[in-house]
Amino acid sequence: MGHGERAWVLVSLLVLCAAACAQGQKPEDAVDGPSQHHFWDRTNKALFSVHAGLEAADFGITHHNLSQGGTELNPMAKALCESGTAGQVVFFGGRTVSVLGISYFLHKTGHHKLERAFSVLASGDSAYGVTYSFAHR
Repeated sequence: MGHGERAWVLVSLLVLCAAACAQGQKPEDAVDGPSQHHFWDRTNKALFSVHAGLEAADFGITHHNLSQGGTELNPMAKALCESGTAGQVVFFGGRTVSVLGISYFLHKTGHHKLERAFSVLASGDSAYGVTYSFAHR
């Protein structure tokens, strides 16, 4: 298993464990206080902007590497990314929209810390992809 696959498995396990722990909270244990916020607040706008920027950078460098004869190492992305620009747009756009959707779901279910943690973890994964792609041009 390569470094990228290990990182992906680790991030997935962390997200699943955090989600499982959060599900164990009882509604009466929840505190109505300053943790309540609007979904499109300043923090989320910044998190989503950073994530979208990293996804765009990952798209650009991946597109460049694949057009120069490189190969996609992510098994989940391989089929779409190696099918051309349209597949790459679908993959990277889908990742961005998925992060927004999952964060919104976590927000609506009252898991505000997980909502932000998920965006940060997804941005970390994208940053890893950008870094790896630049290192192996």
